[in-house]
Amino acid sequence: MRRQHCIFGHFLGVEAWRRGLDCIVVERKDLAIYLGIKKFKSARVEALLEDLAPWFWFKKPYYRTNAPDSLSSIFLARVPIEEHLPRGSMRARTRVKKMEEGAPTTELLNMDGKPLTEEQIVTQLARLAAGLSPKGIPPK
Repeated sequence: MRRQHCIFGHFLGVEAWRRGLDCIVVERKDLAIYLGIKKFKSARVEALLEDLAPWFWFKKPYYRTNAPDSLSSIFLARVPIEEHLPRGSMRARTRVKKMEEGAPTTELLNMDGKPLTEEQIVTQLARLAAGLSPKGIPPK
């Protein structure tokens, strides 16, 4: 589990750097596909957030309901972000759009709606480590 979280953290860190972002938002559907799970128990979410700490010091999970297994999205940032996040219940995409001018640069991980699998992420990281451009991800 920790290995999987760390691979994901490294990928997210590279992706944030590549896009020039201070904050990257991961939605539930992306996590579910990458982690290969359907239910998000609170212990798993806590472990994930802890394992992502080396890459993202500031983390803000959002839930659809008060239930700890209703994770909706996670905002992961290298800078303090909480004061810039709009309050209230809304989708992650809407929350990002409503962020005020001057807020840390923030985008959803998957802008095209196609979540990546662990195999695809490891392949992209290996290509980067070999000095190759990851296939299908043009630089911004």
